[in-house]
Amino acid sequence: ITDIPLYLSWFLTIGLLALFKIEFNIFNIIISSFIFGLGVDYSIFITNGLLTQYRTGEKTLSTHKTSIILSVLTTLLGIGVLVFAKHPALYSVSIVCVIGILSAALVAFTIQPLLFHLFIGNTVKRPISPRVLLHSLLSFGYFDLGGLVLSVYSWFVMKINPKAHMKKQLGLHKVTSKFMKSVLYTNPFLTKKVSNKYNETFDKPAMLIANHSSFLDILAMGMLHPKLIYLVKDHVYNSPIVGSAAKLHGAYPVSGGIENGEEFLKHKIAQGFSVVAFPEGARSSTNKIHRFHKGAFYLAEKLGLDILPIMIHGGSEVSPKGSFIIRDGSFTIEILPRIKAEDSTFGVTYSERPKLFGQYFRAAFRKLRNTVEGETYWHQLLLENYRHKGNVIYRSVKKDIKAHQKTYKTILSALGEKDSIIHLSNDWGQLDILMALDSIDRKIYSFLENEEARAVLRNHYLTHQYSKIVVFDTQYEAIEQKAKVLIIDSGFLGLHDILQEKMDEITILILLNQAKQHYLKEALKKGFSQKDSNEQFALLKR
Repeated sequence: ITDIPLYLSWFLTIGLLALFKIEFNIFNIIISSFIFGLGVDYSIFITNGLLTQYRTGEKTLSTHKTSIILSVLTTLLGIGVLVFAKHPALYSVSIVCVIGILSAALVAFTIQPLLFHLFIGNTVKRPISPRVLLHSLLSFGYFDLGGLVLSVYSWFVMKINPKAHMKKQLGLHKVTSKFMKSVLYTNPFLTKKVSNKYNETFDKPAMLIANHSSFLDILAMGMLHPKLIYLVKDHVYNSPIVGSAAKLHGAYPVSGGIENGEEFLKHKIAQGFSVVAFPEGARSSTNKIHRFHKGAFYLAEKLGLDILPIMIHGGSEVSPKGSFIIRDGSFTIEILPRIKAEDSTFGVTYSERPKLFGQYFRAAFRKLRNTVEGETYWHQLLLENYRHKGNVIYRSVKKDIKAHQKTYKTILSALGEKDSIIHLSNDWGQLDILMALDSIDRKIYSFLENEEARAVLRNHYLTHQYSKIVVFDTQYEAIEQKAKVLIIDSGFLGLHDILQEKMDEITILILLNQAKQHYLKEALKKGFSQKDSNEQFALLKR
């Protein structure tokens, strides 16, 4: 990110010199070395300013830019004015200086911030490695090319026979299903697993419902079986690019209501097709499953379809909403047992079913998460977002989560998904973020002893995008918040009286590392036996 602008500014300078027909000589070669050195400084200044803002949110970039502008002005005033000299050598030196210094500043002010935000990110964007970016571009390029071929083919078919979508088009569906699978399996850094414990064959039509947090979910559903049709939004159905392909594949638009589509869907179901719907209505930006809407359940009732729930895990981590990147990670699809159309376990009418199915789906999804998300599941995402906060911070966080991975997993398992938590710590906020990643609905009130750590946590991408973390500047502000859980993992002094006041409110008290040692010593000093003090420390209703 610091080097590339140097090369770009040099190529820009050389190109402009060629356009103006200015030849190199011994004089302007010497001055070019001087200008190139200034370009190095400018790139370093911009990188430092961007890194400081990325790390703590301190806006120092404007100061760095001001310094660069002053350097440019003094260089132009000192050497650039020689452009008015009549001597050819002086003129050559001056024009090279003017073009070189302006090129270096222009690239540093424009290209370099773009590169930084692309690869390092900010509070609304995750970091990307060059390898992941390249692989994602190849995968999406392959998908776009295949989609274009299918769209062109569908356009010709629909032009020749406007009612072609009423036919089975089974060969087209088989090709599309294999193509969708191939897109997922072209990425060797994304592990894929399909769990079909109940031996679902998809022979009998059903309403397939799935959670939706990623573009990859569509590919995941499509690869399960060829005889699937999608409920899509109007902009997809009417798209000049993919609309023909959607129509020929039997997709049906639901944005304006689905009541008018019953006859068409009955026809497709009679051909043996199942219907795919994402009852959340839109993609979720996290792994949280939102409220289910009634549309899919209305159709299932009207068409007499079984409901087949399918859980998709990992999409929100490897390729979240709004991202064109496919990151390393795991992608799991689990097919739950088919719910018969006449089964009243989840309500009798379509208006009752969304809530009951939503509860059932969330409980099953949490079980899947507990199975898939091991002790180190969130570590890659966590470290990815600490990588450019500074080497000292990065190494400290990496060492901590490795040493305490079992403890942290135990804590996550003990907490409720909607718990409010007070956390007093001397770390860099890694446990706060782990708790938030495990459940976005947790409210976390954090106090970190280190002032820089508080700034880092406040300015963290994961704090802004995946959590409800509030960072306080004093431990007393944090302890005043209403919370069910109190976690202390450093030797805070002077909190004994405050803790006594919080005991009626706190459901879970977790003492870690230095904190446990400190309070154990204090209790022993006051005459408690070690057994009694350990019982007092527990106060755990879990």
